[in-house]
Amino acid sequence: MAEIERDRLLAYFAGIGSSVIFGLSFLFTKNALEYTNPMYFLSYRFSVAFLTISLLRLSGIIRIRPYRAVFKDLLLLSLVQPVMYFIFENVGVSLSTSSEAGILLSTIPIFVLIFARIFLKERLAAPQIISVLTALFGITLITAGKGISAGSSPLGPVILIGSTISAAFYNILSRKASVKFRSWEITYHMMTMGFISFTVIAAILSLSRGEFLFYITGITQPRVAIAALYLGTLSSVGAFFLINFMLSKLQASRSTVFVYLSTVVSLLAGVVFRGERFGSIQILGVALILFGVWGANALTRRRIKEELK
Repeated sequence: MAEIERDRLLAYFAGIGSSVIFGLSFLFTKNALEYTNPMYFLSYRFSVAFLTISLLRLSGIIRIRPYRAVFKDLLLLSLVQPVMYFIFENVGVSLSTSSEAGILLSTIPIFVLIFARIFLKERLAAPQIISVLTALFGITLITAGKGISAGSSPLGPVILIGSTISAAFYNILSRKASVKFRSWEITYHMMTMGFISFTVIAAILSLSRGEFLFYITGITQPRVAIAALYLGTLSSVGAFFLINFMLSKLQASRSTVFVYLSTVVSLLAGVVFRGERFGSIQILGVALILFGVWGANALTRRRIKEELK
């Protein structure tokens, strides 16, 4: 029993840690995309991620079974996240307003609740559903408080829905894969697929545009290099490992609410480092998000204990 409690506590810390890392990643991404193409940057990011996790493997810090032995089992998961998710997200965000993107991407936990019930047969408690919806309302308040900008395309929100569904399926697939594979193995194969896919896409795109040299030398820009190092090491390898570890210890429907903490961290980082506005609506939104994250785990856990008595 003590070991279960310890693993659950570690899973909570993993969820918080990944949320902080992802929340800060937006600052680095914004800086990098002022100097390079989004698809080129994904290639840089996952090249760094693959190099990092390969060095960890070669040094013996992590142990991974031969690629051929697990490729088939982890292929779908690796295609869904990071490949499909990041393609849908990048294209969708470029065709949408920031408000639309924020609201639609924040619906990921809703899809996870639905998929967890369908594919994992997880029981959904009323406090869990209420907490997730409360956090979602908090996200909506924060996004609406920033104002609606012009210039969106009707296709943008449709593509963004594809990214939310991809992210939700990743939660389900990672939860199922954790039965057979260690967190590092799942993360390793995700980074490998991201590296191969985005490098091929970026190379083809740059050649078709006649800017292959710009793609190759783009990583030499200081802000691009710094962002690629942060996102490739901490945000890709580190944060995805923490998420995969968390999903191996917690139900997908409970762990997904930590997604909302990234919005809080991103908002606070924008205020501190970029001087962005932080009004009363945002404060209320943050409070609702924190309550939702706490409620989805603490209240559900309390209900389960009562049922076991």
